[in-house]
Amino acid sequence: MNTTTTTSGSGPATPRRVGFAGLGHMGSAMAARLLEAGYDVTVWSRTRSKVDELAERGATPGDGPEDAIATGMLFSMLSDEDAVRQVVTPERLRAAPEGFIHVNHATISPGAAGEFAAAAAESGHGYVSAPVVGRPDAVVAGRLTILASGEPRARAAVSPMLDAMGRRVWDFGPQAPSAVVAKISVNYMIVHALQALAESITLLERHGLDGERFVELINDSVFPGPVYGGYGRAIAAGAYTPPGFTSRLGLKDLMLALGAAEDAKVPLPTGPVLREVFEAAVEQVGADLDWACVAEVTRRRAAGDQDSGKNPG
Repeated sequence: MNTTTTTSGSGPATPRRVGFAGLGHMGSAMAARLLEAGYDVTVWSRTRSKVDELAERGATPGDGPEDAIATGMLFSMLSDEDAVRQVVTPERLRAAPEGFIHVNHATISPGAAGEFAAAAAESGHGYVSAPVVGRPDAVVAGRLTILASGEPRARAAVSPMLDAMGRRVWDFGPQAPSAVVAKISVNYMIVHALQALAESITLLERHGLDGERFVELINDSVFPGPVYGGYGRAIAAGAYTPPGFTSRLGLKDLMLALGAAEDAKVPLPTGPVLREVFEAAVEQVGADLDWACVAEVTRRRAAGDQDSGKNPG
């Protein structure tokens, strides 16, 4: 592998040169954590300003995905599996250095994870599924949760970098699709939480009660934590920018859950209802607002499609 290494005492050499592709809110924060941990990070994104921002913090700017891949260890946080296919192409895999490992942080379908792992193995390379649980502020604070699965040697090789980016890495074994199934399941639960908050807060509001006080109540008793707290406050205030995760991406992940359930012949009774609500949010509320904006679908319907009194955004 074409890397710069350092050693600590009599311990093994640790690769210090890595690549990172995809510098949205999450990717930029994760690449910054690697920089803070002392790694030489070559960064690439379709948005050049994102590359320049990290270059000012010490990253090596890449002109294309090839530059990040050439480091021998690529971490990517791309929007979906089609974006991964466009960046980590068969041609680029064949040109990658010996021992190359791709760590894919995107939430994708189990089938795509198997596809990418097989393509990497065919070229003699490693592949690790490593979707994450947490928003950009969790990355910055060192509270990111990472789920990992893939060939054991590849997972061991990238373990120090994952540790640098997250609070805890959960090992889901040798099969590349396993971690993405776990992540899809997490997001399916969050989708339910968003709709539950939307319905409960709307019910309160229609009875003249204070939604923000209700969120304070549940976080002080039965539902403490970032989902019911952070998203609850956003819904109560009708504040959905800046987005930590957009409604468009939320719909994408919901469809991944429904697809995985169909493949496994698992009935999800609430799935079609949630799909209809998320599709309405994307089309009628804002595809690029935070996915908590799905609450406005319930609010508007409760108000008879009249102004609910909130101003999303």
